Amino acid sequence: MVSRSQATQPKKKKKGLIFGGIILAIVLLLGIGGCAYVASIGKAWDNGTDKFDTAFPNEDGSEANQDQLRSQLSDQLKKEIGKDSYSSDIQNSEGRNNATEKDKNGNGIADDLEGGKTTERPAETGSSDILLMGSDSRAGTAEAATVTGQRADTLMLLHIPAGGGDPYLISIMRDTWVNIPGYGSAKINAGLNYGGVDVQIATIEQLLDIRIDHVAEIDFSGFKSMTDALGGVDVDVPLSFQADGKSYTAGQQHMNGDEALTFVRQRYAFEDGDYQRVRNQRAYMDGVLGTIKSQGAFRNATNFKNVVESIAPYVTVDSGLDSGAIVSMAAPYLSTGGPNLHMLTLPNAGTGWSVDGQSIVVLDSAATEDLSNALKNEDMAGYVSQYGED
Repeated sequence: MVSRSQATQPKKKKKGLIFGGIILAIVLLLGIGGCAYVASIGKAWDNGTDKFDTAFPNEDGSEANQDQLRSQLSDQLKKEIGKDSYSSDIQNSEGRNNATEKDKNGNGIADDLEGGKTTERPAETGSSDILLMGSDSRAGTAEAATVTGQRADTLMLLHIPAGGGDPYLISIMRDTWVNIPGYGSAKINAGLNYGGVDVQIATIEQLLDIRIDHVAEIDFSGFKSMTDALGGVDVDVPLSFQADGKSYTAGQQHMNGDEALTFVRQRYAFEDGDYQRVRNQRAYMDGVLGTIKSQGAFRNATNFKNVVESIAPYVTVDSGLDSGAIVSMAAPYLSTGGPNLHMLTLPNAGTGWSVDGQSIVVLDSAATEDLSNALKNEDMAGYVSQYGED
């Protein structure tokens, strides 16, 4: 059986952090541009973005297995791996037992996937599923000398239904406890550090049983530069807080790159930590869309070409996420004035603790299975009617 993990981390020119609003804006911009200016605008995107040498599990034909992968781990990672379940059935932070028939110990991971099990890649469904992620890599910053490695600081899945329809942006909390194919149980954001982009993709694919078609990312340095390249972003701050010497007041606030990075990364200032952090990231995403709109990108071809040129240099994508793919995704929305984006969070059963003492977010197994089925069967409207949006 072909494994979904590779032992080597793909080489890239940049690493990164990306939000769904940015990619969605690019889809709309290039789609609109496809009417008359697609050649020049597409060239700006294709030439401006960095490309992963490889991004998808076993894209190079390799068949790495779990033992081979584990044998190449560093000593530090070996210490982190191998504690694959809770010592007993656990209760989440809300006091509700999360155990199910498929997950008897209640840790949110199906019992038949414990221990780093690898599986075949899911079949294609016709939809476009784009993994939008960012690492906490400090490459290009003053912290690079003291902070090494990278984890996915932000993970979002942008689901665009086959043939059009409302897209869905699903936030995945970075402390979600999952099986990392080829490695073992860990926080979901560790996949990037353990095995690179292909392992992070394999983790999401196994979790939701859907194929990831494209991937895009941008790092701390790129995120700040991109925000500044847009002239800053106007963000509707959900609630007031202070962090790293910066003040954020509830309501509309203009942020430069440095302010925006602190805003989307902060979680310790909030009672509900990462939950508010996810809301702030969405507020920034809405701000990006609003900023692009206010710059006339949707009214003037020259303006939106300028926006594409501002964004592209800070984004790393798979080679297939080119202007042609984006125009194809945008085509169904050209006559409708643009899609209605729905936003939600991967369902969870509250917080808990791993057996080795890590604070984690525990998956709601049953609801996650419902989400998986909805994504595969194009019934996200039915899922939202049951579970709601954020």
